[in-house]
Amino acid sequence: MEPITETDTLALAELVTSVNMALNVHSMGTMLAILREADLSLPRLVALNYLHKSGPASISQISEHLNLALGTTSHVVDQLVQGGCVERRESEHDRRHKEVSLTAEGMAVIERFRKMRMQEAAQRLACLSPQLCARLGGVLEEVVAALHIADSR
Repeated sequence: MEPITETDTLALAELVTSVNMALNVHSMGTMLAILREADLSLPRLVALNYLHKSGPASISQISEHLNLALGTTSHVVDQLVQGGCVERRESEHDRRHKEVSLTAEGMAVIERFRKMRMQEAAQRLACLSPQLCARLGGVLEEVVAALHIADSR
């Protein structure tokens, strides 16, 4: 079997992006409404998602993930703390460092976004035939499993 080329991966990435856009084409308005209601900016939402995926993290880890300056990230975290979405505590390993983690309120915001995107995707997928849904499901399960294996290396 020949290795996959960069051209192949770019074409595949384009397909995946197109599918994602087709599944979530109408969610932007709802997403913006949730952002306004929760008083969130995009960097704050990305920080919440990062904490949801990674678990508690330092401000420098969040800064690296957001690709923002440490001071800017600290401000983002301050806003999330004030909004009740995250809490800051002394690290168990080094009391000089602070660790940021999601609160129940932050988790609820993440869950609202996830449910909104899932509902819209389910509505869009409902127009597919059962056979196509089954094939797509099988391939996506393989892809998710392979990507999880790749992430753990």
